[in-house]
Parts: sequence; structure tokens; C-alpha cells
Amino acid sequence: MFDIVFWILGLLVLSVAFVTFFGAPYVPTLKKQVIDIMNIHPLKKSDVFVDIGSGDGVVLRAAALKCARAVGYELGPWQWAISKILSRKQKNITIHFGNFWAKELPADTTVAYTFLNGRYMKKLERKLQAHVDKNGKPISFITYGFKIDGRKIQKTEGPMFLYVFKPKAT
Repeated sequence: MFDIVFWILGLLVLSVAFVTFFGAPYVPTLKKQVIDIMNIHPLKKSDVFVDIGSGDGVVLRAAALKCARAVGYELGPWQWAISKILSRKQKNITIHFGNFWAKELPADTTVAYTFLNGRYMKKLERKLQAHVDKNGKPISFITYGFKIDGRKIQKTEGPMFLYVFKPKAT
């Protein structure tokens, strides 16, 4: 019995360490933080909301109540599984398991959110700008706790920062 518990705990620790290497450790989102996210950029029924590192899906589920579609990307197998189970009744939620850096955002994305380690913010800024330039449509981008150096903040709500990515003129 001890061997099984040891291996399960070991796999859990390794999966958390693996996810941290690519972005940020799992930290549960509190109700107040969900409210801040929804207040900084009120969602419309026409919005497509993307959560980069969606964890247990609490932000996705809140967004899905207000927008057309909510899409999550999660690298942690435990968080992905929990999120899939807890979100199963909301048909407008899609949760992708895997490395976001190797994936494309939906072309119709209008709002994106992340709680990502600050050292990855410039890389994410480049990815979002490339997406916006390719699709020709702006994206509102909400970050939790980490700023993008050199980019103008449009609005602040608690620890949330709102940025707007617009297509560059060609």
C-alpha cells in the first residue's frame, strides 16, 4: 500500500513541477479574483474567452455564463481532469490538454486571460500580437499579478491588468 501512495504522490509532485517549468504553478482562483476578472472587462454574449493555464476551470465556468464560448488550455493532467469533470454541464466550454505554446488560439478569440509567471509575459506578448496581426482582430488581454513591461495598461482592477492588442498596420 505504501508503494502505491508513494508513486501517486511522486507523480503528482512531478506533474506540478513539469507545469511550473512551462508557465506557473497551479494556484486556485478565489471568488474575489473571479469578480475582479469579470469587472475589469465585462463579457458580452458575443465574446470568445480564452483562459491560458485554466487550472481547475473556475474562471472558465464563470466566463461561460456570460459569453458565447470559453476555451481553456491546461498542461497539468490533474487540473485538466478536474476542470473537465466540473465543467461537463456547460456545453460552451472547451478545455484543451497540452502545452499552450505549441497551440493556436481560436481565430475568433476576443478576450484572453492568464495567471502566468512574469518571466513568460514577453513571450506571451509576442504570441498574442502575432495572433492579432494574423487574424486582423483586436484582443483584450487580462493578466493576474504580472505586467507586460513596455506595454500600456488600459485598466487595473485589484491585481488584474487589462491590455488591448490591436493589429499592426501593414
